[in-house]
Amino acid sequence: MFYDRTNPKISLCMIVKNEEKMLEDCLKSVQSYVHEIIIVDTGSEDKTKEIANSFACRVFDFKWSKNFAEARNFSLSKATSPFILVLDADERLLNPEELKKAIRNSQHDTGGWFVEILSESGTNQNNPDNYRNSLVRLFINEPNVKYKGRIHEQIVESILSNGLKLENTEIKVNHLGYKNTNVSLLRNKQLRNLELLNEAILENPNDGYSLFQRAKTYLALNQLQNAEQDIQSSLNNIINGNIVMPQALNYGAIIAYRNGDYRTAIDRAMKSLEIIPEQTFANFVLGEVYFSMNNFNFAIKHYSKMLIEMSKNNFAARLSGDYYLPPEQLEYKIGRCYLGLNNPEKAKEHFMLGYQMNERDINCIVGLGNIEFLKQNYFAALNYLKKAKSINPLNEIDGFISQVESAVRQQFQSSNSDQVNNHNKPFLSLSMIVKNEEKMLEGCLDSVKGIVDEIIIVDTGSTDYTLTLAEKFGAKIYHHRWNNDFASARNESLKHCTGEWILYLDADERLDEGCKQKIIPLLKSADENTAGFMLTIESDHVQLDGSVELHRGGYPRIFRNLGYPTIKFEGRVHEQITPSIFALGKSIAFSDLKIIHLGYNQSKEVMQEKIKRNYQLLIAHVQEEPLNGYAWYQLGQTLAQMMLFKEAEDAIRFSIQTGKLSDSVYASATSTLAQLVGNQRKYDEALYWAEKSLEKAPNQVYAMNLKAYSLLHLRKYNEAEEVFIEVLERLHKADGIPQSGFDIQIPENVVLLGLNKAREKTI
Repeated sequence: MFYDRTNPKISLCMIVKNEEKMLEDCLKSVQSYVHEIIIVDTGSEDKTKEIANSFACRVFDFKWSKNFAEARNFSLSKATSPFILVLDADERLLNPEELKKAIRNSQHDTGGWFVEILSESGTNQNNPDNYRNSLVRLFINEPNVKYKGRIHEQIVESILSNGLKLENTEIKVNHLGYKNTNVSLLRNKQLRNLELLNEAILENPNDGYSLFQRAKTYLALNQLQNAEQDIQSSLNNIINGNIVMPQALNYGAIIAYRNGDYRTAIDRAMKSLEIIPEQTFANFVLGEVYFSMNNFNFAIKHYSKMLIEMSKNNFAARLSGDYYLPPEQLEYKIGRCYLGLNNPEKAKEHFMLGYQMNERDINCIVGLGNIEFLKQNYFAALNYLKKAKSINPLNEIDGFISQVESAVRQQFQSSNSDQVNNHNKPFLSLSMIVKNEEKMLEGCLDSVKGIVDEIIIVDTGSTDYTLTLAEKFGAKIYHHRWNNDFASARNESLKHCTGEWILYLDADERLDEGCKQKIIPLLKSADENTAGFMLTIESDHVQLDGSVELHRGGYPRIFRNLGYPTIKFEGRVHEQITPSIFALGKSIAFSDLKIIHLGYNQSKEVMQEKIKRNYQLLIAHVQEEPLNGYAWYQLGQTLAQMMLFKEAEDAIRFSIQTGKLSDSVYASATSTLAQLVGNQRKYDEALYWAEKSLEKAPNQVYAMNLKAYSLLHLRKYNEAEEVFIEVLERLHKADGIPQSGFDIQIPENVVLLGLNKAREKTI
């Protein structure tokens, strides 16, 4: 065929099926710039063919064979022009005038041209994922130039094997296939891809490219274990120098990040940067990983590097598939890091930069509102939040707006009377959420009578005498619709607390009698940096097998009222106030105050219902925040209560891998893991985890006892004897206050049994 490059004729070749919603706009974007349009239909049942015929396309039927390359090559065989352009129905040619320009300006031995594909993915139109990559979509019409690959088909190898060269162009195509698409449709698309990739890999098990594509598909389907297995195989099979390698490393970094394996994620992203230093993708992944690790300085470094590389639009990076974020979103991420570093002025600087780039960027606007709120500029904060609301009615900021409006009212009301009314301000508020607690509430409120200055109760739907009892104690009662989120209900209560300090209890808890004279002096003597106090919670846990364990845990149940949402609870269940306190750079001190918890000393039926409820809420929590180590830890504990020990072990291991557990929770998680693996007679590993627990909480009894029994089963009798003796000494001098943050009471006879076996050198 004669290839006239001065006045080139181009055939558009497409394969389609049921594309009536997408095809017309695609054809409009290109029809005036191509000589003919070839449409190969693989089984449409809608108006796709009618639309194609209205554009005078040449339409051919092709029986789908689960092979994209075969369908593509059939379309190429029908083309009559010297040059071929390939598009999909969900693509739009943005600058069609560049088509012939690229061909005219090319060398005589150029056989293919790279086109920049701009893709958005995700269902969140306010913060989509943006990718840029370069693919060969324009090439000469040569019989030996054909596609290969059952799916994610490629033509580059075929062009190069014919002795032809490739050139870059300015041609740009917008890909809409993953933008604001229904979640179920996206999932079906990924499942189809998975089926085809399985067949391709069955034919060639060591094809690194197909393994990489299947790893991406598993990632999209949230099958992270399969994704990790495939990406490892892919990286082992891709030849060094192959342009796929940096892309595979980047996705491998994302998979490791999603699995909580931050070290591997960093290692893979850094290797990708070694291959292509001027890219954005690896820098973005590193920014996200370091942010999750609270290493905000490193996160800023890589987000900033991403900003620089985006301005360069490097071809090598695009060729391997690069990631793009609007600059305003990166400025928001950098500002968020400076908030983590407790530098609100720098945070504001970056939020403002992003806002100036795009005055409709929701994240930057809310960020500015948050800064003004922290500075107590409530009117300015409210203006920003209302602007965000006017742009997009975001339900997630409704609570924030309400809090700021409340702060504005309080500021206005108290502006001229602060000195007069200061002596009337409550010192200690009791914060509670309740539902049908008529049997338990009175005992709880009796235990704090004469200590708290106000009682704030948020009811989530009581139908008994709970609220009548609350009124008897002078409680201020508010209502909150239950939404399967304990933190949400707790935060509603915080909004109404006016005391300088807040104590929160549940109806099935009692403040220990011995604490009543200590609590107020303790709070009044607190230094300015102390924002909370740990209280010991003693709780009899009735197991599903009928046995009872006495648990002692340290939790910050009293904290300064710094105003919601400056301080707030997090977590659907087993909600925490600690992250909020630490985010402000404040500390939490230990105390000898004690709470008696009665909620787990109930009938087997009641416990089963409570565990079932917790399980459902925790499953929802880890789905929403797959890297929340504390949620995974609590899920593991709940699964263990359900006697699903393998699942419990997996959840606990993952919680540890996230690297986000506080010392006390890490100690509890590792001791639980020691117990689980010890029950499987993996005593070496049980010893390892018991010692890890003791590293974080050296004064506890529980992990020390696990260590002793591990040594016993490993036949290290002398060492076991020494540790059992230490356990006994700790039991005898225990004051019931777990300085480690948690502990479980071990019956003395259990320790003595182990000690005797160690001395007898028998198991």
